[in-house]
Amino acid sequence: QLGDVDIGYTLDCKPSTCCCAGLGPCRQNINSQNGTVFLAAGGTLLEKHLGPMEKITVDTRSVVAYEDSVQLGIMKSGSIGICCFSGEGFFNTTLTGPGKVWIQSMNFQKFREAVQSTIIVRDESGDGDNEDSG
Repeated sequence: QLGDVDIGYTLDCKPSTCCCAGLGPCRQNINSQNGTVFLAAGGTLLEKHLGPMEKITVDTRSVVAYEDSVQLGIMKSGSIGICCFSGEGFFNTTLTGPGKVWIQSMNFQKFREAVQSTIIVRDESGDGDNEDSG
């Protein structure tokens, strides 16, 4: 326990979700009645209230958190061509209500790619211009 927040973990022993849902088999569990919890997320953070049996499909790296009442699952992302050439992989993550879910728009991989595209690579002369001048 840390202040008014209980921190623990759960194990997902279901092969399909622990291997393909993007969250791994060991997940952090956070419980609190009136404490404050800070979570790391990138881009826009969306809090969505799912109704009973309401299902949303998201990218596997977009899930930040979900309540215990929400069921985690997977769904095939498309044909073999889409899986191999779209960059999305073989599965997407499904979240089925009832309960709250928190989803991020920019996972760490997207953030890293965005930052790398803005980095200026210096050439050997050190002037920052890496284009040919001739």
